[in-house]
Amino acid sequence: MTRIMLIDDQQLFIDGMKALLLKEKDMEVIAKATTGRTGLQQFMEHLPELVLIDIHMPHTDAIKLILHMKEVKPNVKVLVLTSFTDEDLIISAIYAGADGFLLKNLNGDRLKDSIRKVMNDEVIFSGEVAQILAKRVLERRLDKRELLDEAFQQKGIHLSNRELDVAYLMAKGISNKHIAERLFLSEGTVKNYISNIYQTFQINNRKELIAYFRQLLDKKVLT
Repeated sequence: MTRIMLIDDQQLFIDGMKALLLKEKDMEVIAKATTGRTGLQQFMEHLPELVLIDIHMPHTDAIKLILHMKEVKPNVKVLVLTSFTDEDLIISAIYAGADGFLLKNLNGDRLKDSIRKVMNDEVIFSGEVAQILAKRVLERRLDKRELLDEAFQQKGIHLSNRELDVAYLMAKGISNKHIAERLFLSEGTVKNYISNIYQTFQINNRKELIAYFRQLLDKKVLT
């Protein structure tokens, strides 16, 4: 039996969801709230297994509320509901620990199915939300050279533009010969740049250095 809490500023919507879930043998609505303040109080009192929360409630910072709930009970599942897509809020909710993001126009069967999937450790996003996330990741991937530079600077490392070009091409697994061709440099000059890069990072093994660059890139793409 999944113990569920509902948080939404519209009482009618809460009543409708409760009536819908009441028919399910594996679900039980144990608490509900129409404000963030009462929502946190009810959450602390009942410690539900899953929370359905509207992200657009007046006088309520739903993102902070999600963070508080996850701090109190890290394994709680949070499904975020909204009536329209807001890219910044979607990303913020995901960073806060939301386990799914659904538009309110979904039908009852889809909601119940989403609850069951989230309780089985699946991450659920509506079609529109999935498209926004894919777009955000794609935008980040298209700028990988700049992302690598950001990652270096966060480590206190500042490469010249040409060194950054070489490091980025190394991270892509390109050989010295082909790096030279792409950058219109001699192979000897490329080797000199790579030697400087080795010294900067204190790593003298090419495979280790490439693995390190790729690790930095993966972290940046997902943030």
